[in-house]
Amino acid sequence: MQTTKIVNGLNDLIGNTPLLKLKNIRKDWELYLKLEFFNPAGSFKDRTARALINAAEQSGKLKKGMHLFESSSGNTAKALAMIAAARGYNFTAIVDTHAPADKLNAIRAYGGYLHFCADTSEDGGHLVDVRRRAAATLANETGGINLDQYDNPDNPQGFYNSLGPEIHELVPDANYIIGTIGTGSSLSGTGRYLKEKNENINIIALEPQGSSHFSPHGHGYFISGPGYPAGAILPKNIDSSLFDHHDYVSDMEAFNTMRFFAREHGLLVGDSSGMLLYYAMKFIKASEISAKPKKMVLIIGDGGASYLSHAFNDTWMIENELLNKKIIHELRTFYPKNMAALIKNE
Repeated sequence: MQTTKIVNGLNDLIGNTPLLKLKNIRKDWELYLKLEFFNPAGSFKDRTARALINAAEQSGKLKKGMHLFESSSGNTAKALAMIAAARGYNFTAIVDTHAPADKLNAIRAYGGYLHFCADTSEDGGHLVDVRRRAAATLANETGGINLDQYDNPDNPQGFYNSLGPEIHELVPDANYIIGTIGTGSSLSGTGRYLKEKNENINIIALEPQGSSHFSPHGHGYFISGPGYPAGAILPKNIDSSLFDHHDYVSDMEAFNTMRFFAREHGLLVGDSSGMLLYYAMKFIKASEISAKPKKMVLIIGDGGASYLSHAFNDTWMIENELLNKKIIHELRTFYPKNMAALIKNE
């Protein structure tokens, strides 16, 4: 019987998320899911928010009552709004009109403010860059702090200090770790730690089809968590030297995978996780049979509650021609129903 912990504050609720062992049809592969939606604000970006705010406090730059700014319309903003509320700071998320309503409402629920940027910029810059400049300008004009999750090295360091050690403790001999990249901080920080501990581990970075992390030629896509639009300035926190391989997953593949796991495994995950679970199936099916079992860890970044209005909305999926029964059948034959087992929860 597991003993419930007593913690002294919100800070202690972040991290030490469960690891789920997910069986599949290949007996020579062990597949593990690091369930980051067990963090209090619902994603691995809680680690980002804690790392950025802790570092700013420790440096003396952030003092009681100050105003925090960040360009984010998603999980980072939710997490920052949560910690700001707990520690007595004001927080404003710099967003654009394409931000998911579910995530904006969550930011407001924590008492965060929203600053909307226009859909276009006078200099032709991309919306991501417009938001980032706006965050820096607002912080400068008000005497606040722009935390800058994109280029701030405290972001990947936070994952190096927390998620990396947690995965290594549970699966020290992992052969593969797969994650998606947005700012690049989670996979770069985690990957750096794991590479130092296990020279045989392979890091695979995924982005949506249409994203431009690894290609100058991009196009539009619906996936809202990972990826980077074509033409935007890439974050400095991406350390591509750590990645042994990179690949792409489409909206259709990710969204149908999300729907499959919710309806047939009771696992409600976000779009980045849909990407990972689909790609893991594709990767393992293409691999040769191994005499010694191989181990793969997927960083399940967030849950599916913030995606109810599109990926889990039948009408929206039909209107955008994204439903695909073939993908569901393929997933069903690889991930048999009712075969998941929770192996550790600390």
